[in-house]
Amino acid sequence: MIVSHKYKFIFLRTEKTASTSLTKALVDQIGDRDEVITSFKGNWVKYMPIHPGGLKRAFPRQFGLHFHAHAKDVRTAIGHKIFDSYYKFAVERNPWDRQVSLYFHRALRENYKNPDFDRDMSSPIHRALYYTKLHNWDIYSIDNNIVADRVLRYENLAKEIPDLFRTLGIDHNTQLSHANPGFGGKRPHYSTYYTDKTRELVAKWYRREIDALGFSFEDQSATNHNKAAGTNARSDPQIPEKLTTP
Repeated sequence: MIVSHKYKFIFLRTEKTASTSLTKALVDQIGDRDEVITSFKGNWVKYMPIHPGGLKRAFPRQFGLHFHAHAKDVRTAIGHKIFDSYYKFAVERNPWDRQVSLYFHRALRENYKNPDFDRDMSSPIHRALYYTKLHNWDIYSIDNNIVADRVLRYENLAKEIPDLFRTLGIDHNTQLSHANPGFGGKRPHYSTYYTDKTRELVAKWYRREIDALGFSFEDQSATNHNKAAGTNARSDPQIPEKLTTP
């Protein structure tokens, strides 16, 4: 999460949406008084029974804002005047694609020996033991109303970010590249990991952003058809290594 007093913007940082890459790109442009909330990497974290990130998620007023802080907590922390007057933006991703990305990110971090998305997502035990349900909607909405002035689409970042930088008044060259590679490199289209059961589970979990932003589940056959027609139907965005804005 970034609050830039220099450019008067608030970056509401969602999960599994290239937020690390975008944060790095923006950090070089902000002023000394700007506030950047990033993840805590202290070595002593591994000795704690509870990761401090979890404490910040649960008790932001006591432990400070999480770098994926909810909009209502950001507003409380910085005040209504700044929150309401600054330009607020976030990035969102197709929830079915996003869920696959989250799973394989954890599979890589936890060193799963036999990762199986549909098996684990269908398991109540797995869902109870691991962080499997994201709360992106609350990061850019308050009381079920979107408060972000702009919600960029992860799938269209290459096209949308230059316009965003112009809106923010950022006119410098910047770097934006993938910061968190996934498990096992490039994956098949996200739809290949789902059965009807897990597809409906994700639809139930994320109904608010699906309805508000018009997301839909695209199966592999539809993707192949679009590719044959010459359209871009990739699951991952083609993020340029370097962006230049006039």
